[in-house]
Amino acid sequence: TDEAGSRGDPVWQVLDAQGAVLGEAPLIIIAAGAGSLDLLNHRWPLQPVRGQVSWGIRPATAAPLAPFPANGHGNLVPAFPCGDDLAGDKGWVMGSTFERDVDALPPSETDIQAAHAANGAKLQTLLPRAALELTQAFAMSPQTWAAVRCTAPDRLPIVGPVDAAGLPGLWVSTAMGARGLTLALLCGELLAARLHGEPLPLDAKLAKALGTDRL
Repeated sequence: TDEAGSRGDPVWQVLDAQGAVLGEAPLIIIAAGAGSLDLLNHRWPLQPVRGQVSWGIRPATAAPLAPFPANGHGNLVPAFPCGDDLAGDKGWVMGSTFERDVDALPPSETDIQAAHAANGAKLQTLLPRAALELTQAFAMSPQTWAAVRCTAPDRLPIVGPVDAAGLPGLWVSTAMGARGLTLALLCGELLAARLHGEPLPLDAKLAKALGTDRL
């Protein structure tokens, strides 16, 4: 894995595992999700949270699991296109687990089965009818996909300089938890605005709440 932590003069250097220089610049931004823990030398109490979803394929002739995606205690996307499948089969995906302080990938077979059980229990509460429709799919063990989230103790993203005085030019944008798709753009805009001295894309009080000074 790459490591950021060797500061040249006057630039930052990014090194590979063998110590070879991959690139250098006066400014570097760590935006590596759960990988930020190691890149920041565990500077802050960031927490890895592994998540596993369960997914599978249903034939085009099968009754719809639900008319639209549902979210609550768990979530379900009842149908999505399966690439170039001309038969019209649809995929479904549901989840997800929240396995705190777990960052092992890929999950063990035991962990995968536990995740399927947890996801199935959530769906039973969220959409009992859909859970019944997927009984056979779960009996045959559906597919799985796993990744690791990164969260801060207050569950807010971390955006700003790591140490403006001691480590000038080192910034971070991480700890977006389970909302990376929605928060990444906002945090990127906030980061760019701060770096260029432009108007902030959100209220100053909210921007401060996401800053590194709170840690």
